[in-house]
Amino acid sequence: MAKGLFTQGMCVLFRKPVDITELREQLKDFDCVGQHESMDDDDAPQTLVYDYAPETNGHLLVTPASAPWPDDMGDPDESPERFVAWSLGQYSPLAFPGCLERAGEQSWGWEDGGEKVKEHTAHIRLLISYVLGAEDASDHDDDVPLLPDDYEPLKELHFLSKAVATLLEMPDAVCYFNPGGEVLRDDDGLRRGMNYAWSHELPPLDMWTNVRLFRATEQWSLMDTVGNGQFDLPDLEAVYTTDDFEPSDIEGFLRSASLYMLQGGEQVEDGDTAEGPGDMNWMAMECIDALSDPPRPTIRWIPDNDKNPPEELLQRGSLPANEDEDFDEDHLTDEPFGEKPFVDPEFNDDDFLEDEAFLDDDLDGDDLDEDAPGNHP
Repeated sequence: MAKGLFTQGMCVLFRKPVDITELREQLKDFDCVGQHESMDDDDAPQTLVYDYAPETNGHLLVTPASAPWPDDMGDPDESPERFVAWSLGQYSPLAFPGCLERAGEQSWGWEDGGEKVKEHTAHIRLLISYVLGAEDASDHDDDVPLLPDDYEPLKELHFLSKAVATLLEMPDAVCYFNPGGEVLRDDDGLRRGMNYAWSHELPPLDMWTNVRLFRATEQWSLMDTVGNGQFDLPDLEAVYTTDDFEPSDIEGFLRSASLYMLQGGEQVEDGDTAEGPGDMNWMAMECIDALSDPPRPTIRWIPDNDKNPPEELLQRGSLPANEDEDFDEDHLTDEPFGEKPFVDPEFNDDDFLEDEAFLDDDLDGDDLDEDAPGNHP
């Protein structure tokens, strides 16, 4: 899904359903401006509406559901309400089916995450919208822009994180779940991560996005980021020979490159190079689609050494049939490697990495996901 009616989304998983009155009381420090009723969703019949950025019609929509998180879109004939809700981005605009399962499998920042999510029987969804708000959701003006002119995704994510942290104080809250970033954290983990980032004047990338590790072949590994789309940036991938690099070094490289782009560094293009792990240059490939779900455009980094990745790790992907006619591939080079350096002489990531702010000690090559990434169905 892409940003549209909704621009950001987060979720809190609960052991039992939360009453709407209890929810309103928990969020009393936020400005509630309305309540929507749904006649189509028995599991989530009510949504509370809060002011977020009233000058641009920005609202926070908070929807308690009495059912577990639906990790698939459902069947349009058997469960049309769920299918339509997924299609409209009501489960987070960047969510893709299977996101909770993948988050549990790759919960490096919270070891118990994959098991703990099994305790949940209900959830609360939080969404930002500039179209749907205090008025009836079905009566919005088609001329209202989906995004304001001064759109600030980081401001949205900080606001959502504050609301999520408030909900995690409730006794039956299990954890925070970011569907678009495929991140799981308990109350303590989220607060520690947010406070660390605040004290170091850094965006809390590891609270909003995940870094995942896969064994692609017997000799090659894949590491990628998930969730950079929340910042309107491409996700990053790195393919490398497993025995030649430490996973923590690759993660630091991907986090540093994400931070560089987020701080307004020059756009990374096909053929650019950057100094990376192994004290060598890594070369960038612009890819239409990632090697592993969710489908999304990426920048894929490959070490510039004498070892060539297998062909399946050099595939750039393809767009769905209804989109490929509008895509111009002429800007992509025929060769995946280039000579143009991707370097900002004023960018210094020493402070960013000095305390391993975004490096998970538990990300170990011995725990590589044995499911090789492949093409999406």
